[in-house]
Amino acid sequence: MGVKLPRQKPKNALNSLIYRLSKLPFMSNKAKLKLFLNLEWLFDRLSHEFAYKNYTPANHPARIYSYKYMLSHIKTSDNVLDLGCNLGDISFRIAEKAKRVVGIDYAPKAIETAKQRYQRENLEFHCAEAYDYLQKNNNQFDVLILSHILEHLDNPKDFLLKFKDFFNYIYIEVPDFDRYYLNLYRKDLNLPIIYSDDDHISEFDREEIKQLLLDCNITLLESEFIYGVQKFWCKVK
Repeated sequence: MGVKLPRQKPKNALNSLIYRLSKLPFMSNKAKLKLFLNLEWLFDRLSHEFAYKNYTPANHPARIYSYKYMLSHIKTSDNVLDLGCNLGDISFRIAEKAKRVVGIDYAPKAIETAKQRYQRENLEFHCAEAYDYLQKNNNQFDVLILSHILEHLDNPKDFLLKFKDFFNYIYIEVPDFDRYYLNLYRKDLNLPIIYSDDDHISEFDREEIKQLLLDCNITLLESEFIYGVQKFWCKVK
């Protein structure tokens, strides 16, 4: 649900000052557009960072929507692998419902923190390379969680082709390039594209992800686009 606004808006001194400054002839309209696009990127990024400092993983408004979406698809009989689990926040929430959850990451400190922070009988964490773990592990997994993984990879297609046959279903979550009409201007002006982390390789629009899944022979069952992220529930077998 959105918000209702009064027809007569209250005055805001900061807004008024910035608006008046923007009218000054200190640079061209194109230069001003570039400036404000870059400032928007900066403040968007800072807001994102401070949001994670202000909320815990359990009550972060954006994360709550992702948790609900994942849990609505995961069954109580599922064995789940959370690849790139980092500190284990998602793994822990999924373990509330799934039969068994394994969080895996190659960062030792992250896995150490996850083990200290989260304990459940049906939850375990491993510091390992995920593909090696799957090849050596005899346990079968039903669901692969890829939450903010694909945007960090040089070749997401090769990655999906390599991992998909170990699972029946895949959950994919990535930032949504189409969330901002401002990205159209950035792309046209060849400005740095808005992103969430410095090590992002790709910023996917919605059609790119759908084509990627098609190229990997992965069936898209359901998708959701809300609050700056794309969510996809996919079937492999």
